[in-house]
Amino acid sequence: MDNPVTFSDITLLNTLATCANMTTDEVFKDFKIMANKKILENHKYEIYYSESEKSWRTYLPDETKPNKRRPVKRKSKENLEKEIIRFYIEKQKAENRQNVTLEELYAEWLLYKRDYTSVKAKTIQEYVSEWNRFFKDTELVKMKIGEIKPITLIRFFREATKDRQFTHKRVSNARSVLNGIMSYAIEEEIISHNPVSDVNFKQFTYKPVEVQSDNVFSRDDTHKLLNYLRCIIEPYSLAIQLSFYLFIRVGETKAIRWEDIDYNNRLVYLHRQATCERTLNDDLTFSSRKVKVVNQMKGNTSHGFRKQFLTDEALKILHKAKELNPNGIYVFEPNGEIMTTDSFNRRLKKYCKEAGVPYHSSHKIRFYNASTAFDGNNLTTLSYLMGHSETATTLHYLRNVNKRKNDRLAFQNLGISS
Repeated sequence: MDNPVTFSDITLLNTLATCANMTTDEVFKDFKIMANKKILENHKYEIYYSESEKSWRTYLPDETKPNKRRPVKRKSKENLEKEIIRFYIEKQKAENRQNVTLEELYAEWLLYKRDYTSVKAKTIQEYVSEWNRFFKDTELVKMKIGEIKPITLIRFFREATKDRQFTHKRVSNARSVLNGIMSYAIEEEIISHNPVSDVNFKQFTYKPVEVQSDNVFSRDDTHKLLNYLRCIIEPYSLAIQLSFYLFIRVGETKAIRWEDIDYNNRLVYLHRQATCERTLNDDLTFSSRKVKVVNQMKGNTSHGFRKQFLTDEALKILHKAKELNPNGIYVFEPNGEIMTTDSFNRRLKKYCKEAGVPYHSSHKIRFYNASTAFDGNNLTTLSYLMGHSETATTLHYLRNVNKRKNDRLAFQNLGISS
């Protein structure tokens, strides 16, 4: 058969349709008729009528048969021709799938993840980031999926990691992307075995992981920062301050509504989070960033939905926020809009510099809070307050800060006293 229709062919057809004052459907209908005619012209076996069988007959290629062909018959010539056309179209589709490259299947896989799975937009952005970092423009992505063997991947990752540029975690992320594409290839029946599963990733050399025990706000720095922020009454300052008095994620801080505050019982209920999303377009570009509030917590488990105790300091911060934003829906609404994580961190960095303390991101505030409140016996309580489903996750948050005791009054260990 002739070469299959390409994207350029389709673009040309659309242009011709416009010039000829025809609809695209009309053009494609005519194109389909011409394509089917061409298929029948290229069919190398005779189409004939058998009087004895009272049917129309021909042969179709079949590598499993002794003569590399198999007979086919239909009662009418029209139905026989339809079967011939169907056979060659399906055959061409199968050949196209067998020739698909890693790069081509990656694009298809991304759209599949977007349209048919529950993967979040942020996760798809991370897929693209890892692809661009490890695979884009390499010889590997030009290879046909079926030609990629375990030894191919071993040599690829050995070369990528030989200078210890990447940590084990970073390479694991790249491996996950590759594994996802290969699993999709199996689902599409392009390959029958995933070569990634046969690669031992322990054999490669990785960048040493930096010690993280001190990568957190210290008590002294927190004291200086919060003292500095007390005189700054604006949404970001107040949101930063409140974060030091709650076991809360920045996305949850941004999404707190006034209706979530129970002043009588000194509680705030965490029901939702605000996220920044960029949706994947069909051409694999991303839409502009949009803030989205969802009734779904990080990790997508029930552990994320929880309540937090409000200390005296936390209540003071909320009262100041109410004075700033008495009629808003959300507690913190700079310029009448929900803040973003990037803007939160930019303002946190600015205030850290002004207060003369080392900057750590908003996420490290949670590390500080967990580390400060942990007394050796309240791990289960902390896991609940942090919204973790596993205590092992909470242990990861413990850093080198001075610990205070008291399980029941863990909240009083957050931030600083007035």
